[in-house]
Amino acid sequence: MRSFPSRLIGLAVAVGLAGACGPKQVKGPPTGPGTDFIRSYVGQKRVLRFQADRDRLDVKKKDRPQLPGTCDAAVEVRSAVLDKGSPRLVLETVGIPGMERARPRCKAVPATITLSMSGFERDSPAQITGRLDQVLPAPEGYLRAYGVPFDVASAAEPAVAASSETNAPDEERRLGRRVTTWPRKLFWVDPTYRDPGHRVRHEGEVEFEAVVGADGRVYRPRILTGLDKAHVAAIERVLPMWRFEPARAGKDPVPARLSSRLVFRIY
Repeated sequence: MRSFPSRLIGLAVAVGLAGACGPKQVKGPPTGPGTDFIRSYVGQKRVLRFQADRDRLDVKKKDRPQLPGTCDAAVEVRSAVLDKGSPRLVLETVGIPGMERARPRCKAVPATITLSMSGFERDSPAQITGRLDQVLPAPEGYLRAYGVPFDVASAAEPAVAASSETNAPDEERRLGRRVTTWPRKLFWVDPTYRDPGHRVRHEGEVEFEAVVGADGRVYRPRILTGLDKAHVAAIERVLPMWRFEPARAGKDPVPARLSSRLVFRIY
């Protein structure tokens, strides 16, 4: 009869062999708090700076903060993942950004752009976000890059807005009489639409009206030019990116109605 220690050793060997021969666990994509920061970009509308005329862009850690190039594009982030610790984002182009101090020059802009960042495997989420926000800033960051501060937080949609129109409700006209300066456009995006059949190419101005909130953002836009639903949707998609110096009654910012135009391009 085997001693107790011998039986114990035999049991340990059997368990070890079972573990070695059993099915291996397959590792999936990284999850958890460490990846939440990159997934939060999905659905955001931002501006890809400098090299938006390329369908693939690899930003290396050693690159200078300002990349070469003159082509900027407004984009929506369709997907964002960490690939071996470095970000990879797929961007859909939605328009051409503009402001008084910046006029992007693009020969052509692809429908989708893959943005990869390499050399950031050992960096913290804050470091990666800081670099990513240089290359792919939000409208506020784009303005700051050209020395235009815009640090007003988003607010609730205004219920009442100042108006100078004679047919506006009394409350809006009363508020309109207090206005000393009306909204001034700081940052805008001229929308683009890609015709699925590649049969239509057109560029023209479109009229719209909206409310500019005390936070300088666009609310309740209404397209006045007769267009197809798909074209209207393409325009309404970019209007939330616009930023204004809000109307003011003295020193106080107030919501105000606005009529304006934009350039709409169909490719």
